[in-house]
Amino acid sequence: MSINCSWSGTQKELADLYLRKLEIRFETKIEYDSYYLSYSGGKDSHLIYWFIKNRLNTDKIPIIAVNTRLEHKEIMQRMYQNADKVLIPGLNPMDIKEKYGSPCFTKTQDEYIKRYQRGNRSEHTMSRILGVTPSKHNLNKKAKEITLSGTAHKISNECCKKTKEDTLAIYEKETGRKPILGVRKTESINRQGAYQTCLAKNGKFSPIYDFPDAAVDAIYNSYGIDEPMIYQYVHRTGCIGCPYINNAKRIEQDLALATQNQRSYIIQLFKESYDIKGVNYEQFLNNGIYMDSDNQFTLSSYYNDIVKQ
Repeated sequence: MSINCSWSGTQKELADLYLRKLEIRFETKIEYDSYYLSYSGGKDSHLIYWFIKNRLNTDKIPIIAVNTRLEHKEIMQRMYQNADKVLIPGLNPMDIKEKYGSPCFTKTQDEYIKRYQRGNRSEHTMSRILGVTPSKHNLNKKAKEITLSGTAHKISNECCKKTKEDTLAIYEKETGRKPILGVRKTESINRQGAYQTCLAKNGKFSPIYDFPDAAVDAIYNSYGIDEPMIYQYVHRTGCIGCPYINNAKRIEQDLALATQNQRSYIIQLFKESYDIKGVNYEQFLNNGIYMDSDNQFTLSSYYNDIVKQ
């Protein structure tokens, strides 16, 4: 079924159609004792967790999470509740910032800024910096301006790699297992190009890569799968206030969903990038309740029900 096609059946029928697709992929693509589920506590990875435990009824696939120290409290609670093992990165986010720099624009743009700041002036790097030839990887106007003027803070795309990717790589080397990933093409333009099949050549297994939002929602609703309250406010979760969120207002919303201590830490961690991206982090009240300038968005209910627990 095409992701964009309409569905005329019931929600339960849609859910069962995609669950059958999941069953076929697990049955034909992988050996359970060679894989683990990379569990983030978010909606997509929890769907696969539920499927493994309730449809496959197997304990052969370990559930592995990584505490990056940057997760929302509700998501962190799910990780510790459901994972067989929660891994801790060797470096904390502040250490990564000091040693490598901060995320700011996009992973690709930050890679070229990092190279430039380290003295790389190769033809390829400068082509991306200056935008000599058309490319989606060229620096945007602001990134180019602060990079060439030398006014940029220390920028890099190492944060994701050093917190999560390297930590899971160590686990994979120690166990010989490959990851099952809860990623979907609908989440971003980059993922649309990166995920063209459920089983990659390197063995990574992404069984819901082509599931549309409607199918995921149908499975959750039809089978009463527990969904974190945070998803009433955001469509996706990840590291709190990550500068790679492409909208300053969305970053502010993410900060508002955090605890007061988390928010203070995140602002200190990403302050320089926030200044460049125009994130108004000074607006937050000490009690953690935030309302936007149009009085359209308040989180007092979420704050009282979840954050204070």
